[in-house]
Amino acid sequence: MVTLTSQGLWTVRGSRALPVGTGVRDPEGRFRGQVMRVFGPVASPYLSVRPRRALGAAEALALVGTRLVVEEAERRGR
Repeated sequence: MVTLTSQGLWTVRGSRALPVGTGVRDPEGRFRGQVMRVFGPVASPYLSVRPRRALGAAEALALVGTRLVVEEAERRGR
C-alpha cells in the first residue's frame, strides 16, 4: 500500500528487500518511479520510492492505498 511523505516520496510496504534503482509500476503497468531506500524489518521491509514526476494533489491522493508492482527487472540507472 502507498502512503505519501511530506518530501513527496512514497512509502511502500514490500515483501522483500530490493536494490536501490528498482522500477515501480502501477497495476496498469505504467512506470511510476524507482526505489530510493529500503528500511525497516528484513522480513517485510518498507521501500521509499521517488516518483517519476511530481503529482498533483488529486493524482497523489488517488494512489494512496493502492498496490504497486515492484520488479527487479525494471532497475534503472545501474
